Amino acid sequence: MKIIRNPTNFDNMKYINLLTLVFLFSVSSFGQGYARTDLYTYSITEKIDSIRNEVIAYSKTFLGKPYKCRLKSGEILDCSGFVQNIFKKFSIELPRTSRAMSKLVYRVNISEVKKGDLLFFTGRNNKSNAVGHLSVVCQNNSDGIKMIHSCNRGVVIDNYPRSYYDQRFLFAGRVPILTDLNQAQLKSKIANVTAKRDTLISIIGVGDIMLGTNFPSSKYLPPNDGKDLLKDVSPILQDADVTFGNLEGVILTGKGTVKKCSNPKYCYAFKSPDHYLNYLKEAGFDILSIANNHVGDFGDIGRKNTVKRLKEEGLKFAGLIDYPYQIFVKDSLKFGFCAFSPNRGTVRITDIKRAKKIVSHLDSICDIVIVSFHGGAEGSKYRHVQKKTEIFLGENRGNPYKFSRAVIDAGADIVFGHGPHVTRAIDCYKDRFIIYSLGNFATYGRFNLTGVNGIAPIIKVFTNKNGVFQSAKIFAIKQEGEGGPLLDKEKKVIQELTSLTKNDIPNCPLQINENGIITRK
Repeated sequence: MKIIRNPTNFDNMKYINLLTLVFLFSVSSFGQGYARTDLYTYSITEKIDSIRNEVIAYSKTFLGKPYKCRLKSGEILDCSGFVQNIFKKFSIELPRTSRAMSKLVYRVNISEVKKGDLLFFTGRNNKSNAVGHLSVVCQNNSDGIKMIHSCNRGVVIDNYPRSYYDQRFLFAGRVPILTDLNQAQLKSKIANVTAKRDTLISIIGVGDIMLGTNFPSSKYLPPNDGKDLLKDVSPILQDADVTFGNLEGVILTGKGTVKKCSNPKYCYAFKSPDHYLNYLKEAGFDILSIANNHVGDFGDIGRKNTVKRLKEEGLKFAGLIDYPYQIFVKDSLKFGFCAFSPNRGTVRITDIKRAKKIVSHLDSICDIVIVSFHGGAEGSKYRHVQKKTEIFLGENRGNPYKFSRAVIDAGADIVFGHGPHVTRAIDCYKDRFIIYSLGNFATYGRFNLTGVNGIAPIIKVFTNKNGVFQSAKIFAIKQEGEGGPLLDKEKKVIQELTSLTKNDIPNCPLQINENGIITRK
């Protein structure tokens, strides 16, 4: 947690400065074998209680605001945006997501919560253990617990327990600055900081995502309006520091002018309704590539609406000429993300010189750099990494092998490939992880899902804080019928990846066991 100094808020600064001085004094004393914090317990508690009361008073000024309301300052009042905003008012900066906040807090017993403490819940899937919603305690007395939060009813105050939320409750937590800094808590804080320093970073990658298209007909949309399409895999996707996928197609509820194709046989155009992005966010996605051959299916209208809706949902993205990369912070680490493809309007995979320049820039200012590319020929005939420029239907689809190594030379830490619609081999170059194609992940209604086209991995890569590969885990996924990701008990894609890697990258320093665990040889 970072404390922001706001010179316009003198009273709040007095609170923060007092707490900071006590903390520093405690740290100094702790090194000598004792702590003097108890001498100041009363005054600290008074100040903390004052902050708690002011946080709740300020939070109530938002009652009635609609869910995901955008403030003049730019903040979006979804559940985590609401909490982040009300604490920011008092110079306490919290992470943007509920998951990140859950990793920051000290856990407390639900019976001991106070004003300003946080309650964490699952998302809509109450069978998941992943954080997907949170609220702020505004009362805990003989009348029970009341919480204020931003939900689909807007910013409201609810009783807890309340049947719906009781089923989803995970734990309660306290923001560290609202914790009395006695010796025991100080030891715990120091231990947590040390542990966090040594914690591995987990980054998930999946392939092509097209949750259904309302073009050329709404019959290509999934049952129940797509709400259930990702339910089997959401717990996996939510369990990572960063989760990535390739958004294949545009987000556009309304009409747009469809692209013209020289060969109608190979002409497919995809546009998913605007609200489908919310499904991706709820499932756990953080970043999406929009660098592919379908981002231009509905011209500028489609591209602009896709960008607009991604921004509104708070999903990071990259790949268009105007949006070559994004930088974001999660859990105190700065990530850089960039995406490339061979297609008009995108940052070109064939321009390796420019790609290296972008990656080098990100590497100079970020802790971990993630690169996505859409490249290579398409279909089951092109499962193998060719190590040369690939031409498909007369189009230069780049040289994925050369490109991947070039961007790692420039500073990339993970390279996620997609585009061939089949899985391709994994690789490790200069201790950085590569997968040349992640295949079809969630593609409903319009994709060929027969044979190897219907299997794909969810790949969870573990690195250290410098991006050096440590290990990885493959979750085997299959799609059947019209599509939608399901866990594959037969683990066919693990077998496929093992075979392809042995054949295409014979000197690969990695090995895959039968359960999909990837380690160094």
